[in-house]
Amino acid sequence: MIELADAKLHLRLIDSRDDADSYTAEDTLIQALIDAAVRYAENHTQTRIASPTVSKVLDGFPAKDGAIELPWSPVIAIESLEYVDPEGVEQTLDASTLRLDTREIMPTLSPQYGSDWPRTIDEPESVTISATVGYDTIPPDIRVALLLLVGHWYENREQVITGTITSEVPMGVAALLAPYRIHAVG
Repeated sequence: MIELADAKLHLRLIDSRDDADSYTAEDTLIQALIDAAVRYAENHTQTRIASPTVSKVLDGFPAKDGAIELPWSPVIAIESLEYVDPEGVEQTLDASTLRLDTREIMPTLSPQYGSDWPRTIDEPESVTISATVGYDTIPPDIRVALLLLVGHWYENREQVITGTITSEVPMGVAALLAPYRIHAVG
């Protein structure tokens, strides 16, 4: 993630990371800009940049050994998979019995070769998958794009700019995020 000191250094508000010890009221604004830049980049690329834990709830497992499509990218790890068995008892599936395909587009989760999903109760929301998603280390080009956004929004704090000519920086944010963008259909 982008640290407040890194953003302040990029904005030329401090000379080095050592000068970042004092907290100012403006730091609240800069942190909000960092958070907004991350959300913008996540929406633009359709991927997760920060590493939160997210959950997906299903009404049961797919038939036989079918894969579950995970709606997040990139997936770092499956934290837990809990389900309610036919007797109504909550169970936890051991992660070693799962096969995680971490492709950038449409990661999937399935049982190990030669095994099937367990049976669940015939009720909605009987399976919960929790996963850690995002990047362990943000790629340098995404990092630069985030800093460019923070810098732009810091310098241009109003919705409308009057009395000036503006243009988009060539090879700017869109170009830096392009390799990570997942195009959705639908």
